Amino acid sequence: MKKIIFSILAIAAVSGCASTGSVLSKEPTEVYTIDKAPSAVAFCLANRNDVPVLDRQDGSKVVLIKNGYGGVSLAFSIFPEGEGSRIEYRREFGTIGGQWKKCVGAEPWQDDF
Repeated sequence: MKKIIFSILAIAAVSGCASTGSVLSKEPTEVYTIDKAPSAVAFCLANRNDVPVLDRQDGSKVVLIKNGYGGVSLAFSIFPEGEGSRIEYRREFGTIGGQWKKCVGAEPWQDDF
């Protein structure tokens, strides 16, 4: 009986995972602008969260922060805008910590990475 309950819970947990495409197709939760280059913003996000950066053909960059099940929790699309960047932040699930805020201008920028 315990195995059946565990199996049902595992399936329910995995089925709740958000795919990259589904999260990126949603409207942004917030949009930030900052006077830093897209490469600097992307590096900051990637370095603070130990994740890779996806370079897109249109010149934008994408950084995904995933949960323990491989589902996308937070997605950042970073676009060149004027002398800096426009960051579209999409939140699918809550995560612990907010180191990303220092990278998008929601908190003071820190070059401590």
